[in-house]
Amino acid sequence: MSEEMRQEQSSESRELGTKPVAGLFVKYSFLTLIGMLAQAIMVILEGIIIGRGLGETGLACVGLIMPLEYFMLALGGFFAIGVSTLAAMKLGDGDEQGARKVYGQGLWFSFIAIVAIAVVIFIFAGPIAGLLGATPDLFDSIVLFIRIFMFGYPFCIIGHIAVYMARVDEKPSIATWAMTLSAILALVWLYASVFILKLGIAGCAGYYASSIGIWGFFILYFFFSKNTIFKVGMSDLHFDKEIIGNIVKIGFPYLLVQASSTVFTIVLNNFLGKFGGELDIAAFAVINGYVVYILMMITQSTTGGLQPIASYNFGAKLYDRVKDLIKVGIGGNLIAVYVLAILFWIAATPVCTLFIGAGSELIPIAAKYTRVVVSCTALGLTANLMSGYFQAVERVIESTVLGICRYIIFGIPAIFIMANMLGITGVWFSQPVSDILSFVLSLVLAAMEIKRLKNMKTA
Repeated sequence: MSEEMRQEQSSESRELGTKPVAGLFVKYSFLTLIGMLAQAIMVILEGIIIGRGLGETGLACVGLIMPLEYFMLALGGFFAIGVSTLAAMKLGDGDEQGARKVYGQGLWFSFIAIVAIAVVIFIFAGPIAGLLGATPDLFDSIVLFIRIFMFGYPFCIIGHIAVYMARVDEKPSIATWAMTLSAILALVWLYASVFILKLGIAGCAGYYASSIGIWGFFILYFFFSKNTIFKVGMSDLHFDKEIIGNIVKIGFPYLLVQASSTVFTIVLNNFLGKFGGELDIAAFAVINGYVVYILMMITQSTTGGLQPIASYNFGAKLYDRVKDLIKVGIGGNLIAVYVLAILFWIAATPVCTLFIGAGSELIPIAAKYTRVVVSCTALGLTANLMSGYFQAVERVIESTVLGICRYIIFGIPAIFIMANMLGITGVWFSQPVSDILSFVLSLVLAAMEIKRLKNMKTA
């Protein structure tokens, strides 16, 4: 069978290559959002349970352990995006066996790598606890937390792959169920372990190991279902260097973005402390930890909906559909984020009161700067969306540039320049400036990509 005929049959048999782009984008984004809403609710309730059940000690332990949580999320995205993107492109190209091979080898490679990482962290839990800043009173609790958490690490990473591959396999509901069910079960465990079983920090560590680790059990679908081509065999342990290299190359921008956001937050907090005070730092914690988190969740959902569609259609050489997807994705993300941002702008005071508590002098400051920050967030998050798109079509340079532009390329320089010109006001307004510049860069690169796609079609 010729390659052209194989591509045609593959496209005709999968909705990613046939159904209207706008409808697919909405469907996949919405299903991703449902799962992420469950995770967002889980995070809020987690704080309430830990704070009221374990008090300051529990919250301090969670704060110290968060770098390992972020590390897990970064690794999960790194492996999952690399494997799922490459598999989707092979599938779009009509190469089902190639897609299956990518999945099988990627799964084994990811599993072996994360087990090795988890073992090393488990063994060196003591020194790592000291590196994280554990005080003598908290040291033993942090070591226990780390070691229990490491039992869940491999399941967390495999869970990320299961969720991403479910979308590629046109089973986005599996991803939604994984994210929703894990949130419910993990919260039930956290409540029971803290208030009923009185397990203290050990129960909290079990929650962190299972909240995403439960996703990993959904990988069983790919082992036992007859409705998927993605199977794993022992032969997949014979790694193809090109496949593994491409997985690493595709996933690397995600790791870089995670690092850049961390650096940006450190710099911003330092400038808020230098030109403002504790109230400004506390206000940023509320705005960034809850308000912006929710807005970013919308873009993460639209990106999760866009990526499998982009990878498949690009691999299938359906370039008109990819061009339409870029336009629909940018427009849909702008509308969705701005609708929510406007609500936050209008209700800034009650929203901040919800998280801070009535009567605090922090409320008017947080509400004031909430309006500043959310005014252009939708524009800046376009860079995140387009970074995800370029990642999905293996344009690593563009993906990386857009992934770090809000934080490193525009964000940090804007803080330095505007803080020295306008003081604390400049620190806060540096964020809208960074968002506007990121939006302009995103549109330029999107226009260049559409032109490239046109040329590829006529070539």
